[in-house]
Amino acid sequence: MAHQPVDRLNGYRVEIDFALSMGDGPLLRESRTRIAAMELTLGEQRELMELDEMVMDEIIGRDDLQPYLLEDDPSRPPAQWWWHLGKLRAGTYPAELLPPHLRALYRPAQRAAA
Repeated sequence: MAHQPVDRLNGYRVEIDFALSMGDGPLLRESRTRIAAMELTLGEQRELMELDEMVMDEIIGRDDLQPYLLEDDPSRPPAQWWWHLGKLRAGTYPAELLPPHLRALYRPAQRAAA
């Protein structure tokens, strides 16, 4: 159990590196939701920030995403941005709900989408 956050972060990284990088990501949202419920060390938090930035880059910049990735789940809280990837892609997601490190990536894309 002591390595659970590390294992979850590694699973999230695999989903990004191998699935999202090809426009897919069947476990992306579930993986991120599990991580959100965990207590992370500072090092793990930094790694999560890096991984989230990779997701944001792929969602905003990739043209060949599977349509299901862009189907938002209105039953999920808006602050869980990973359930609202369609709005992120369209530039309609409220930037103030994003963590600051993602807001910096999103705002230029949001302006370009407008």
